[in-house]
Order: sequence, then C-alpha cells, then structure tokens
Amino acid sequence: MKLPKTFPLANSIPELREQPKPFDDTALYEPTSVLDPHLTSSPPTAAGICAAGGASTPNLHWDPNTFVVPASSATTVDDFLDPLSWLLADSPCLDIDESCTFFDAPTSPVVPPPVVAFDASHLDLLLRAALASETGDLNSAYSILARLNALQPYSSGGTLQRATFHFKDALLSLLPIPNRPVAEPPLSPLELVRRIAAQKSLSDLSPIPQFTAFTANQTLLESLDGASSLHLIDFDLGLGGQWSSFTQEVATRSRAARNATPSIRITAVAAEETAEIVLAAENLRDFARGIGVPLTVEFVYISGIGGLRTASGDAVAVVLYPAVFRAIGMSTMSFVRRVAAKVVVLVDTECFGGGEWSFRQKIADGLEYFVAAMEAMEAGAATVGAVEETVRRIEWSVLRPRIFSTVSAATNSLSATNCREVMAAAGMVVADLSEFTESQAEWLLRRAPADGFQLARREGAMVLSWRGKELAATSAWRWP
Repeated sequence: MKLPKTFPLANSIPELREQPKPFDDTALYEPTSVLDPHLTSSPPTAAGICAAGGASTPNLHWDPNTFVVPASSATTVDDFLDPLSWLLADSPCLDIDESCTFFDAPTSPVVPPPVVAFDASHLDLLLRAALASETGDLNSAYSILARLNALQPYSSGGTLQRATFHFKDALLSLLPIPNRPVAEPPLSPLELVRRIAAQKSLSDLSPIPQFTAFTANQTLLESLDGASSLHLIDFDLGLGGQWSSFTQEVATRSRAARNATPSIRITAVAAEETAEIVLAAENLRDFARGIGVPLTVEFVYISGIGGLRTASGDAVAVVLYPAVFRAIGMSTMSFVRRVAAKVVVLVDTECFGGGEWSFRQKIADGLEYFVAAMEAMEAGAATVGAVEETVRRIEWSVLRPRIFSTVSAATNSLSATNCREVMAAAGMVVADLSEFTESQAEWLLRRAPADGFQLARREGAMVLSWRGKELAATSAWRWP
C-alpha cells in the first residue's frame, strides 16, 4: 500500500526537498559478495564472507577525531511441491512447538508497549538520518537515530511502526559505532531449524515465495524441454526449495512421456559452504534419489566463477537476482555469455529504488515496500488464524535480514531496472512468459489466504502486487 500522505515521505518534507550532494557510493557499506548475509536469503554466510576477506565493518568515510558517540545515547501449482515443505517432511528434529520463542532470551525479549505513540515525526527522523548518512554527516545521522531509538526501542505496534524500527536498526548498522545492531544473531543448529520453519510459514501465509518459484520453474521447464542433460546455475540456492519442485516436475513429465529422465546438475554459487547450503544440498540429493532422478549439487565460490565449466551437450540455464549485478557488475553478463546459457531467469523480490534515486529516496521506497509485504503477510495470518508468534518469527528471521539488505544495497546505483538495462545492452532480449504460466500464477493467487494480490505483465515481466505495490517480478531472457 502507499504510505499515508500524512507521513512526510519523499519530497513532502520541506527540509528534504533540496537535492543532496551527488551520492558517493563508497561512502556507505558496499556488499562484497552476492551471498552477503544482507543480500540474500542466506544470512549465515556472513562469517564465511569475513573469513574470505570480506569487510566486516562498513566502509564509511569518517574521522575518528570528529565522530563522537553521544554519552547519553543508548544503543498447476498442485503438481509443484510447496517450495519449502519438503525440507520439513519426515524430519523429527524439525518438530517445533508453536509456542516456542523464536530467539532465546535475551535476543528476543518480551516486547513491552511502545514508550511513545508512533507518529509522523518518527518517519521524519528516519528520513533525516538517511539524508545525513547520504551527505556524509555521520555525527548528525547518529544523533538523529539515537533520538529515534529512544522513542522506539522495541519492534511493536502496526506494520509501519515495526518496519520503521527495523530500518532504524539497519541504518545504525552502517555507522562506525560499537555494538551495532545486526540482522539476526549467529544461527545455532536449533535457530537454523526455526528459520526453516519461518520460511515455511511465510510460504503458507503469502504467495510470494511460491509465485517466484513457480514462474521461474515453469519458464525453465518450457525452455529446456527435450534436453537429456540439464545444468542449472543458481546464485542463491537458499533452502533449495525451488529445485525440489523443479525436480519433481521433471520426473513427472518424463514418466508421462515414457522418456528417460534427464540428469540434473545444480551449481550453487556461494561465498562458502555454510551449514544451511549443505543441508539444502543433502536434502535435494536425497529427494531426487527417492524419485529416481539423477541429480548432483556442486558449490562454486563466487570469486571462482571464472573457472566454472559446462559439459558439451548440457542445456544450461542461469537464475539471476539484482544482488548478483551489484556484487560482480558487468562480469555477470560475461559469465552468462561464456556458459552459453539457453535461458536466463531474473527473479526480483526488491521491486523498489530506481538506480538514479538518492539514498534517502531508496530508503523511503524500501520502507513502503516492506510495509506492504508485512501487511500482506498479516492479512494471510488473520485469515488462517496463525498465532502472533508465527508472524514474529517471519518478521525477525526472514524480513529483518532483507531490510538490512535493502539499506546496504541502497548505497549501490544498480536496481532491478538497471539489471534489465544491462542485460538488454549485452544483446539479450526478453522472452515473454507463456499464457500457461500466467494462468497458473493467477490460479495460485486465487488460492492465497488473503485477497488483495494482483498479477500483471509489465515490460516482459510477470509482476505480483499487493494492493498496487509491486512485491515480486519474474522475467526470462535469451540470446537472439
């Protein structure tokens, strides 16, 4: 939804109407890997990135002699499996009591009522802090955020209030201060299980995960139909749920046509082999073995994608995300050309912040995006009767890391729109998604637990919106 006009977003704040200085994209933290914990669905890879030489401290221009921390401040879709349910099936260790607390104390304390009633002044402070960060005035940015933190020390209230809290923490995480907020605590095995459960719950309450998985899979199935050997290169394996659905459909189609089942090779481009990715790969292998599909999963470090080789006769497909372009820039298209991808699927779950926008504008639009995403999730929860604890699990385990990703990514000039421009400039053309894909996506939305979702085609992409706000888009690209 659009944020109420009573809230001072974008150019509605007189003090923020003046154009800020040209944004120096080195002035704020720049992600160094596509699997930065804030840039994908795999937050646990943070430690691996640091170990590989990635920055553990945001790269801001600041003078330790002038930056002072105020002493008083406190810091057929039925044919496709649910993309995540297979991870939870037949696994006794994932039997989680719904009443359990998502984070062990003290990382997730019982939230008391807000200290001060939320109003437009809180949004004013958030955007002023974004502007101060953009112009390099980090002392002012910290003072403003410290004041906002005192007014809103907890995640409570409505969706706009809670989203503002997480954006405030994400902005604080960019500043050179001790004990900066983090997207989430380090994942223990139990917390990893809970995070998987949160992803599954989100898939139950919102059609976004299933929409992106289904539209991408259907495009790949149609593009690679008839090939005897498939090579799928994914820059964000995550929990691997998309590929379980894909593998199931490949097996079903092969049996129906009485053909030999094609072999599937999945290459997961990653910063390191994290516990999450290893678990996803093991589950995929076991799942494929159970349905008789020859499948292998291999890892390639993002720094070593230049050495990735494809086999002669393989039908190659690449799944890209805006974060990939931010991480390796124009090397993305060089890689796609070298592996001779038959089709490239661009999955965009950002849908906000044009590349030419200022940092402050991107923060405002990102806030609007996550308010809509949270409202859609809560509408689904209200319809199915999900408990508040389930909603809080999703908010803290899935959405909060993505908000931190949004704030970090806002320092980069590339947006999803720019990604499409880069692909077109490299000579690729948009391949319209099939009418079958559209009809099945519409049927998927009719099954959504809450009304308010819309489906549209826009510039060759299939776009999912919630009450007018775009939340996800899928497009397919080919070489002419």
